[in-house]
Amino acid sequence: MYKFLAFLLFALVTITDGIICVSNLVPDQIRLAFAGDNGVSVGWHTYACPFSSKNPNPNPTVIYGLSPKALYSTSINANSSAYDTRNILKTSWFYSVELPNLYPSTVYYYQILSSSYVSTSAILSFISAPAVGDQSRTVNIATYADMGVDGLVEDIITGKHLFERALGALQKILSSVDFFLHHGDICYADDLVSGVFKTYEEAFDYCQTMMTNITSSRFYMTTVGNHEINCTNAPILNDLCSSDHKNQIPYSNRFHMPSKQSGGYLNSWYSFNYGFVHVISLSCESDFPNAPSGNLIDTITQVNWLKNDLTAVNRVVTPWVIVQCHRPWKGSIPLDDIIEGGFINCPSCQAAFEKILVEYNVDIYLTGHVHWYERICLNGTINTTNYVNPNGPVYLTNGVIGNPEAPNQVLASLRCWILLMPYLLSTGIRTWPY
Repeated sequence: MYKFLAFLLFALVTITDGIICVSNLVPDQIRLAFAGDNGVSVGWHTYACPFSSKNPNPNPTVIYGLSPKALYSTSINANSSAYDTRNILKTSWFYSVELPNLYPSTVYYYQILSSSYVSTSAILSFISAPAVGDQSRTVNIATYADMGVDGLVEDIITGKHLFERALGALQKILSSVDFFLHHGDICYADDLVSGVFKTYEEAFDYCQTMMTNITSSRFYMTTVGNHEINCTNAPILNDLCSSDHKNQIPYSNRFHMPSKQSGGYLNSWYSFNYGFVHVISLSCESDFPNAPSGNLIDTITQVNWLKNDLTAVNRVVTPWVIVQCHRPWKGSIPLDDIIEGGFINCPSCQAAFEKILVEYNVDIYLTGHVHWYERICLNGTINTTNYVNPNGPVYLTNGVIGNPEAPNQVLASLRCWILLMPYLLSTGIRTWPY
């Protein structure tokens, strides 16, 4: 009798599993990133079948080509990963593949192929990067930090659906953008437990799914922020996070930056070229002396990598060098600085990186973390609107595109700064000209 019931239950689960999988499993959270000078990484997400953590797509594959009717090339270097298998109804799997040997400045079409329980994606497209050193046209970059999902509490603080309104504003400018730089604090999944009844994973999934229209057609290059480190943004609660939600493990699985191609590490530090621009992404959270969030490796590997990467830059070929990192070390001092022990204007970041950026004449240092927009210069010059070969980087902080925590309040301002009032779009989103 018991054997029969067990067999019947297994049969029902298997049948249900098959029906649900066939009808519901689709590639989502599709995202593009650079993968070397002539390559592109395509990443995506799929849920496993209910009651199973088994990989639903053990051979992730993308086909691509120069026409939607001629997808004759096949991706390489497939990767699959899952870091949280506790939800038996929704185990998330993350995939990435590479599309190599692309022609520069060319429209490519691509499609994620189906597997047993996962359907084929729509045919999507992107424009590949220009040849390294190409100065024939303007490069348009959308840069910001601190954008994520707002919950019930945050709706009261910042206005309803701020995240969705921010996405709407980005969608309006999408056709003019070559690629995005997101300087950390991506999705704010660690805020949602107190803001709305969504788990960390549900919040991250919602955020990345909503961003798919942008990330599937433009290269979306990220760096780690403090909200990507653990499952909660309250340090006193860090011990409650499971081991798979600490040390930026979700961030390391959900994004695939060109660390391998540039000698970097995970998605923490890496670099890439786009035409006449060389972009470096650093971690202001870990892996330097007195780093705010500890170290993944040690205190010297990232710093030495930065020196070596900058040494290898040919300024004739890529005269512009841009660095993105999450935390600023120059600028006005926010009121929150009292609470965070001085880590908003990050002195340890400055000690580790600033001398190197000045020595190698980096042009722009992009950050967020502070929830306002501010532009300052290195050497104390008051006029910060007209730069001609300044002696050191121009510092741009933009942490107000759509964060759920509300703008910071200024405690003290510095002599060399300019705090701009925003333009208000019809969507209510605040934007600033650089």
